[in-house]
Amino acid sequence: MSRGAGDNYDGKPNEAMAGLAKGLAILEGFDKSRPRMTISQAAEFAGVSPAAARRCLLTLLDAGYVSHDGKYFQPTPRMVRLGRAYLGTSPLALHAQTYLDQARDVLDEAVSLAVWDEGQCLFVARAGASQIVSTDIAVGVRLPAHASATGRALLSALEEEEIRSFFQRYPPVQLTPSTITDVDALTHIVQRAGELGYATSAEELELGMHSLAVPVADSRGACVATISVSAFTGRIRIEELVDKALPILTVAAEGLGKTL
Repeated sequence: MSRGAGDNYDGKPNEAMAGLAKGLAILEGFDKSRPRMTISQAAEFAGVSPAAARRCLLTLLDAGYVSHDGKYFQPTPRMVRLGRAYLGTSPLALHAQTYLDQARDVLDEAVSLAVWDEGQCLFVARAGASQIVSTDIAVGVRLPAHASATGRALLSALEEEEIRSFFQRYPPVQLTPSTITDVDALTHIVQRAGELGYATSAEELELGMHSLAVPVADSRGACVATISVSAFTGRIRIEELVDKALPILTVAAEGLGKTL
């Protein structure tokens, strides 16, 4: 079947729809801390005028993606379709589930897959376990790279200057008393993770939790994701977690990488 001229895109800015971009920016504003928003709140989050935010929200309301109670807008179940568009078509997400499930069954711990998303780690697949790890870890959740094992594993594929440049663009912030924010120290930690083939985080992201992550390299050797596991500090020490989970996660990462 031949492609029509309308199927081609040359990347020119005048081909983009500013209104659609604003609407998507507003949709990204809804999360656990903002389950609903007024027009002014949506405008502030998306960096657009109240008039533009109003038009976008009314369009989303008409399309069924948000509801309105007279003051607040909030997402409807239709929003799930947007996430499924990626999860149902991405080779990475589709192939990963089998390997995550296998690792979960051996470890009896939740195992997750994360990728880059604008300087943060975005969970795109997860195999839950009987152990309750953290209500904040789920598909769609984003974590800061500097304090998470997933972020450090993703960064470990970069050169030193690239790592330092990353921390300049996304300055580390203190999340817990244990969070390391010194760029020199973080750069060394990331480089060490590259040498070891895995990264850890001990109560730097959340008190009482530590995690382990390994990079997933595709057939060309490029790091495209990480597979990670988290556990309560009161149940297992970080050294024990590494001994127990590293071989399992490494096998899962290698198996997944061969499919990409």
